[in-house]
Amino acid sequence: MGTITAEHGTVKYVVKGATYFVKENFAPSVQVFKEALPSRRWRGIPETFFSNGPVEKLVSILGLGRCNMVSVRLASDMDLTPEEVEELKRLVGPTFYFSRSAYDYTPDKLPFDDPELAKGYQTAFDILVRNWDDGEDNMALVGGVPVWFDFGVSLDPRCQNVYRFIMKLEEARRLGRVSTIVSYFMDYTRRRSQILKRAVQSLQSIQKSEIRSAVRISEVPMPAYFAEYISRGLDCLLEDIDIIRGAFLRENVEKREIHMTMHITP
Repeated sequence: MGTITAEHGTVKYVVKGATYFVKENFAPSVQVFKEALPSRRWRGIPETFFSNGPVEKLVSILGLGRCNMVSVRLASDMDLTPEEVEELKRLVGPTFYFSRSAYDYTPDKLPFDDPELAKGYQTAFDILVRNWDDGEDNMALVGGVPVWFDFGVSLDPRCQNVYRFIMKLEEARRLGRVSTIVSYFMDYTRRRSQILKRAVQSLQSIQKSEIRSAVRISEVPMPAYFAEYISRGLDCLLEDIDIIRGAFLRENVEKREIHMTMHITP
């Protein structure tokens, strides 16, 4: 039995020395799930930030051990007592899931204790799962090393197209939510290029059997869809990285040229 605390709208569950943030489980507000909606609402579904336990768990299963990411667990994973279930329903909502606190981790327990390596592998992974909301708001520093959490916007079918994903990255940046992907390419170096190559090799070692297992364990709706999404993403990962890098690296070069011109012109 764990300890439940609620403060300023944030609910935490502490059990066996681990701290979890308890999040309400919302159905993803994306077109692929439109069969669950009345036909009159199929069009014009507003895009919102959403939390969906199975989607976040799927992303965390694939990322754990490959990136500095927190683990995500469903309510069925937690061995809750009936009293705890009722209390969490009252505090959070009818359905909920658990995201491990980033501060439970220490650099020696993470895949990378080098911030540059951590950012490079996270950049490659977030391009794979189309997580554009991976900036400072969804990242914590533990011992100077970044750890990422909140993967709810991942695997949106509208972002499968790499150019639409770039538009989401741009839109988020305009709103002040600068992605790790954008910041990584805006300050690009030879070392960062080498890190990305190693990250891609690591991710492309993921076998289809592992994807099928992750999809099954995460209990995502429409499992075949999500398995296909990830498989296609792995096939296109190098090309997608080149396209996204080109978009933001070009902007960075243009800014440098303008800066140099301003200082050279008498």
